[in-house]
Order: sequence, then structure tokens, then C-alpha cells
Amino acid sequence: MSALIYKQRFFHPNHPKTAVSNYVHIGYIATRPGAVKHPNKRHGLFGKLKPGPLQAFDSWQEVARIARQISREGKNMYRSVISFQTSTALELGLMDFSDWQQYIEQHIATVAAQNQIKIENLCWAAAFHNERDHPHLHIVFWDKSQTITKNFTHPEIPNRIRKQLIKDTFAYKIKQFCALRDEAKSGFTELTDRLVDEFEDYLKRLNPKAFRTFQHRFEHEDEDFLIRFPKHHLIETSSAKHLANRLFELRHFLPPTGRLAYQLLPQETKIHLDELVQELLNDNRYLAQLVEDYVQAKLELARLYTSDPDRMEKQRGNYQAEAEKRIANRILSTLRTMIKMEMESASAIRQADRQHALAEQLLLELLNMMENLAMRIRLDVDDKLNVMGGELSKQAKKEWLLRHKDRGMER
Repeated sequence: MSALIYKQRFFHPNHPKTAVSNYVHIGYIATRPGAVKHPNKRHGLFGKLKPGPLQAFDSWQEVARIARQISREGKNMYRSVISFQTSTALELGLMDFSDWQQYIEQHIATVAAQNQIKIENLCWAAAFHNERDHPHLHIVFWDKSQTITKNFTHPEIPNRIRKQLIKDTFAYKIKQFCALRDEAKSGFTELTDRLVDEFEDYLKRLNPKAFRTFQHRFEHEDEDFLIRFPKHHLIETSSAKHLANRLFELRHFLPPTGRLAYQLLPQETKIHLDELVQELLNDNRYLAQLVEDYVQAKLELARLYTSDPDRMEKQRGNYQAEAEKRIANRILSTLRTMIKMEMESASAIRQADRQHALAEQLLLELLNMMENLAMRIRLDVDDKLNVMGGELSKQAKKEWLLRHKDRGMER
């Protein structure tokens, strides 16, 4: 068992990319694979934007838009992470989404107080990522009453938060530890920082290898890296091996020279490539989910200009085909690499480990590509909504009126 990890940082609001970065950060923590999602929702974001009961937001975008706006206003949006080892989380009773929601609701006041934010001015949102070895909670928070932009947070602030969280979370365990050392007899009544340090040293000695691995995951890697965590765990070894074989098969339908682009392929080759794309979507549910996110984002953009259901249904098919074509072209890029390697070494490309590496790299790049494309479109939708005042275009309004005028709804 090891103690908890707490990390905290922010990007300066004056930086030109901060507002967009904060928007994207919220989208990633709320939707990406590993995030535990609300029933019947496509995200897992929850929190409080005002005092009151815990809120499961209708969409992550409503929080992301606010974060983007407060960044433009010069307010700091903090990003933080709380994590335990799986065994520790289980001992603490943090077994499901509801448990983690209750945990952060009980302890968010500590985060606010140490950052000198009054609880009535605190806005926060969180997402639980149930990763196998280190379940963790991503939290974003800000002070809605802030008037002066902060340039720096002293490292002692997140350290104090971490120690207070340990005191509050492990109070019973620390007292047990003290009893083992006969300190209970000395009239021990206070959980001091010294006791926290000694308690953590004790935990390290119990399982030094596990503790080092856990510490390294969160303390020796940049927080942004954590947000863009590697997706290797989303790819089954058998899937990468199957894809490697299929790529090698498809290679035989391609010319050894010349440009490789989907629209230039012979029809027979297109059929084989399309079949491979469908296999990938059926085999990797995360890729299929990201393609659906892309389609939904494109549909949201289209709804700003038309509300005709027939047209929207047609557009859905078009956007799905567009996403699949992007995947197909990315496959062709990998095949181009294979062909180049064949020309350089007749035997290298036939090595199983090389084929597997290329296949795994392709899968990872496809996941990142679709994730980034969907997020860029979401940003485009919000920008256009802002310009249009959050309303439909004149054409969309006209179409809506024409469809409903026979129902006595025309005004």
C-alpha cells in the first residue's frame, strides 16, 4: 500500500493558447477511454459551479466553455490529480464512481482552503479514471470572484494539500501505525506532518517496488503527459498481431511505386481497404467511440445551418464515410512505410516484431487522430455559437418554420 498522490498546476491565462488548452483538457478528462461515464451520457464530468448538491453536467462542453471564458478574463483555472494504488483505493472503500464522487465532495474544501478560495466562490468539476494500477481523479477548479491573475503557485501549497488529504484519509491507519510504535501510550492526539512523513516511510518499506512505480507514474512525468496518456493499454496484443497480418496481405494489392491515396486506388483495392477499416472499428471499441464522437461533433456543426432531419441523416452517413476515409488514408501511410522498408531490406519487413510494431503504432495514431479531430470540431462549434449568439442560422430557422407551419406553430 502507498499513500495518495496529489498534483496541481495551471497555465497562465495570458498565454495565447491557455483558453483553448483548458477547454481541451476538460474534454479529454471527461470523455477519453478510461473515464467512467454517467449512464446514458457520453462523458463522466461532475462537480459544482455553485453551492448546492453535486451536479452531473448535461454535457462536458458547458463546463469547458466556462473554463475557456474565465481564462480569457484572466482568471486561473487549476488542474489537479488525486490518485491511489488500486489496493489502497479498495481498502478505503473507493470501489465505484459514486464512492469517488463522495470522496472528492468531502475533501474539495481542503483544496479550496489551501488555495485561498472561499468555498462559496469555488467552482469545480472532476472526472474519475478507473485505470487498473492507479485509479485517479482529475479535478479542475477556479475562484469565480478572482480579480487579480496569479503568476505562481508555491510548491508548498500542493504539498500541504497532499499532507492534509493524507491526514484526513488515513487518520485511522496513522493511529494504528502509532500504536505499533507504542506512541499511543504517549498521549498522542494530533496528526502532525512529522507523523505523515513517518507513516509514508513505513508504507514505502512495506512494498518498496510498488511504491516506486506508483510515485514515478505521477511525480516524474509532466502533468500534460498524464492527460495525453499513452493508449497502449487500449490495444490488445492479439489485435495488433492480426492487424500486422492484414497489413501484409493488403500490401500485395498495392503498386511498389507511386502515390498512395484512397481516391486513386483501384476499386478492388478499395474494397479490401474498406474491409480492413470495418474490422478495425469492430475490433477496437475505443476507436469506434472516437469515430462516433467525430460524427456527433460534425452533426452539431451542421445543426447550426440546417434542422432538416432528412438532410441531417444524410449528413450522418457522409461524416461516417469521411471518418472512415481518414482512417483508410492513415493505413495507406503505414503501408507506404512498409513498402519503403521492403526496398531498403528485403528481409526486415518480414520480421514479426517489426510488423507488430508498425501495427501498434498505426492503432495508436488512429486513436490520437480521431480524438484530436473531434476536439477541434467541438471548438469550432463553440466559436460559431458565440458569433451567432447561440442561435440557429436564418436558413435553419426557415426550414424549421416550413416543417411546422401546418401544425399551427408558425409565428
